[in-house]
Amino acid sequence: MMRFLLLSLLLGTTCLFAAETSTKYPSNGPNYARFSVAEPPLVPMPQDVQWLQRSVAVKQARLAVVGKIHDKAQMDFIMKELSSFLKNHEVTINEKAPFSITFKIGNVDLPENAQATWQKDESYKLSANNKGVVITAPSTKGFYYGYQTLRQLMQRKGGATGIALCNITDWPDMQIRGFMNDVGRNFMPMELIGEVVDAMSTFKMNVYHFHCTEREGWRLESKIFPELTDASTMTRMPGKFYTQDDFKKLVEACRVRNIMVIPELDMPGHSDAFRKALKIDKMSDEKATEALEKLIAEIASLVPKEQMPYIHVGTDEVKAHEKVDEEILYRYYGAVEKAGRTPICWHKGLKPKEYKGAIEQIWTERTLYKPSKGGRYIDSHETYVNHLDPFQAAQTLYFRRPCPYKFAEGLGFILCSWPDLPIEDPRNQVLQTPVYQSMAFVSEPLWNNPHPQYDGEQNKDPFCLKDPYAPYFNCLPPVGDPLLEKFKQYEDRVLAIRDRFLWDKEFTYVRQSDIVWKVIGPFPNNGDTAMEFPVEEIAKTGKVEPNYQFDGQEYAWDEREFPGGTIVYMHYAGTPTLFSGGKWPSKPKLEQTFYALGYIYSPKAQEVPFWIGAQTFATSAWAGGPAGIEGEWHNSKARFWVNGKLIPAPEWKKPKNNGAMVDEGYHFREPTMISLKKGWNQVLVKSPGSSRRWMFTFAPILPDKKLPMGQNVKEYPGLRFATNPGKAKK
Repeated sequence: MMRFLLLSLLLGTTCLFAAETSTKYPSNGPNYARFSVAEPPLVPMPQDVQWLQRSVAVKQARLAVVGKIHDKAQMDFIMKELSSFLKNHEVTINEKAPFSITFKIGNVDLPENAQATWQKDESYKLSANNKGVVITAPSTKGFYYGYQTLRQLMQRKGGATGIALCNITDWPDMQIRGFMNDVGRNFMPMELIGEVVDAMSTFKMNVYHFHCTEREGWRLESKIFPELTDASTMTRMPGKFYTQDDFKKLVEACRVRNIMVIPELDMPGHSDAFRKALKIDKMSDEKATEALEKLIAEIASLVPKEQMPYIHVGTDEVKAHEKVDEEILYRYYGAVEKAGRTPICWHKGLKPKEYKGAIEQIWTERTLYKPSKGGRYIDSHETYVNHLDPFQAAQTLYFRRPCPYKFAEGLGFILCSWPDLPIEDPRNQVLQTPVYQSMAFVSEPLWNNPHPQYDGEQNKDPFCLKDPYAPYFNCLPPVGDPLLEKFKQYEDRVLAIRDRFLWDKEFTYVRQSDIVWKVIGPFPNNGDTAMEFPVEEIAKTGKVEPNYQFDGQEYAWDEREFPGGTIVYMHYAGTPTLFSGGKWPSKPKLEQTFYALGYIYSPKAQEVPFWIGAQTFATSAWAGGPAGIEGEWHNSKARFWVNGKLIPAPEWKKPKNNGAMVDEGYHFREPTMISLKKGWNQVLVKSPGSSRRWMFTFAPILPDKKLPMGQNVKEYPGLRFATNPGKAKK
């Protein structure tokens, strides 16, 4: 029986003086100025959009639901969220308003390549015209995604709220579009997890991987084994854990946002806290196996299998005293199946040799681990956020094509954050590790992949080592490459969404595609990273030669122009770069030195804050350290000159730090203030190779001093970039 529901909740009176823009969702900045109100930025871009090239002003709206609703809780949540969003845009809900926003149960016509059940479930159609907006979907799942798109279509600018008129048909490319938080090593408050989940929903991500047990602490309450969460068993943040009620609330908060929770109870490795609580030495102890079987059954009992169909059992990085035999492994996986769930494990991890029932989650790099032939897998290769520089994350996640292997069934992708090092302030989970920009830049490749899939099988390259996009995992395409223009367009949309929906989050990224460099080298330094080469004469004279002689060899500037806030010469995982011939694995000889040269135009003499770094340390290890050497940017003796002036390194708060990170990353310390003269300013960067991360960062930023560090960081206005000022566009 069809039903029609009208909501007439009055949210408030109209203000005498209308606000220029929404204070909570501002759209009046320079990044939104790049788009018209009739064609606003959308992230991820829907599969099919037909713009009608105009917008309609909305002051009042009536809300309606047409059709039988099976998930009342989610529908109520959508209406509550929509009502709040309208109020923030000074739109009054009125049952007599001529403009309507209607949610209508109905099928969506999808193409032949989008007929999977999960694609139909998450599909929606949105039509916006002068009379109103209609969101049609088979269920409230589609309604929610339609609502998320509607949020981006609606803007308040110039004191008026408008909705861009269009027709959209939309569905996802990937079944699993996830994010993983390690809350076992470092506890995250529920409020902060809630912020992460909200950001996920903005980008239409649908899986939250909850890694809640670790060597440092078992963070999920058990009624059967309460000793697991005793403070005495934890080596970090003792006594901090999630109650079963917390967990159930998290699952429901995620569910109404179309996000499924996958809990991970890591076994038999990473077991220090578990063994300490149970007073056992080895994981082969029968007491441990029985306890884990009961714990799997207990967590399954908290949430219906329809809402939580998977349980992750970990099984990676098992130490000698944690090893178990095939029989015990069968019992782990059997306990998950007995609970009516599908097991997930890390690969490589432990599972019985003949067992085929688990989904593999692949990690590290493709030259080491690949999914099992004929199996099912979740892709987490080469993308651990804790290893990514804030700028590098953009190109890695935009250009790396998820689920590349055709010899196994790829279900989707989970973006993993493993900040293994101790964390003192919980917000450092999202400040020191580039979480939010990583979500943003991976969202479109997962929802509506802008790149054609590389066919490794057809190219006799089953592990996709010859993927032509591979050099762009670490480096933006050179100037003039059409792929750079494609990235720029996406970057523009991401930055607009950042300014409007994530301005109060630690979104530590500014536009980098306009920053350009010329590069020369590498020069052999024979392990002496302080060795000076003729290029450094530039810092003394300002004069740039087309080539330089050293040790009987001539070196010329690379003909290409390299864009980027961070330039990566070598990445720790051996993923290709533009400086290694684009080959895999990519680990050039370290005893060499590169130089980069760029120019920044300033309309006036001024002090400008910059992010500057010689290496971005992983938030999971101190490899490449020590960090914070007095008087140095890094132990490689990197150098930065602006107009011939050497830029001094920061005064490190904890020199040679090897504990919790404090100021070792450029994005979580005070920016470096640099005096720019009016006109063109010359920047020279020396980068000797000394560790598995060979890179530098140099980018101007505009921080917001009224907010915590990392929040509302924007592009510094009025600056331009070039490699040859004489030919630069005005």
